[in-house]
Amino acid sequence: MARLPVADDVTKIMLERLVGWRRPLNLVGAAACAALLVLAYYLQFAHGMEPCPLCVFQRIGFFVLGGAFLIAGLHAPSRCGARVYAVALLAIAAVGSGLAGRHVWIQSLPPDQVPACGPGLDYLFDTLSVGEAMRMVLQGSGECAQVDRLLGISLPAWSLAGFVALGMAGALVNWVRPRLHPSGPRR
Repeated sequence: MARLPVADDVTKIMLERLVGWRRPLNLVGAAACAALLVLAYYLQFAHGMEPCPLCVFQRIGFFVLGGAFLIAGLHAPSRCGARVYAVALLAIAAVGSGLAGRHVWIQSLPPDQVPACGPGLDYLFDTLSVGEAMRMVLQGSGECAQVDRLLGISLPAWSLAGFVALGMAGALVNWVRPRLHPSGPRR
């Protein structure tokens, strides 16, 4: 099927216009990460949904992703620097997606295959080396298999969707090159 040249032009124009909105969109990404963290703490303290170790790692992932968005928004780099941010945001979101994906997988296991409940996160980091503690957290535990839902979808699935959406948005916003005009590049 042949592509319409008009559609290509419209897509190109829309992507080029994103460059002018790079700084505010990065700040919106930081605000979205902050909102997700606020929601997680609200569910924990107001509704008693205690986070498992994998949930805590996902929160850390959103904190780091939000920090990267904030730095990119405040810095407002040129094209080369923006591409560095695009790669960094995508990498952070990929790690977060891996954590959330692992959590979704653990929740999908049959009850007889769920790992046994393990010690708390504080105990793991107090008694084991960081590498061993991380390995135990990533293996999951029985408490990670408990499914808490929001609007009918498990919280790790929401987390996975958030990491994918924010990672793709951050990469797209920061990767696009400005269009060259006779008067110079447009930002």
